[in-house]
Amino acid sequence: MKNLTEYHHLLVDKCIMTPKPSDSVVRNNICLSPPPSNFLKLNVDAHLSDDGRWAFGMILRRDDGRCVGAEMRICFGTHDAAMAEATGLLEALYWVDRNHLSNTIIEIDGANIVHALNQRVFPRTDWGQVARTGARVLSRLNNVSVTWVNRKGNEAAHELARWALVEPNRS
Repeated sequence: MKNLTEYHHLLVDKCIMTPKPSDSVVRNNICLSPPPSNFLKLNVDAHLSDDGRWAFGMILRRDDGRCVGAEMRICFGTHDAAMAEATGLLEALYWVDRNHLSNTIIEIDGANIVHALNQRVFPRTDWGQVARTGARVLSRLNNVSVTWVNRKGNEAAHELARWALVEPNRS
């Protein structure tokens, strides 16, 4: 938690998260932005390592920008970035379900995955099938949505995923 707190403070220094009056209406997809009032935001990203491992980082924040949860996971996979992103999203949806979260916005920087999930049109690929499973999980969650965010706006989750590969106490 100490490392996560230090990391959070670094993010606040890099990207001011004080909401403007219009923030509840206009999304800021370029920089880390807080969710609307009474919502949580879960940023999720995957990082592919050279040895075939995927690392996932998830960071959950309140509307005041404070971190209230984080998770890292590692698994083995292929070098398919879309598959890694779709799997990371599915892991996040399972995490939201296990923790009985509602009023949650999940942000990922995989535009093709967000589009497939929200349009409910899934390509006949491995990642398309994972996205289809994600849509089924999403449909049973209470007031949870998945949106696209610019890579810069997903930097916290990305760095957490990278950290998972080197942090010895990641469980």
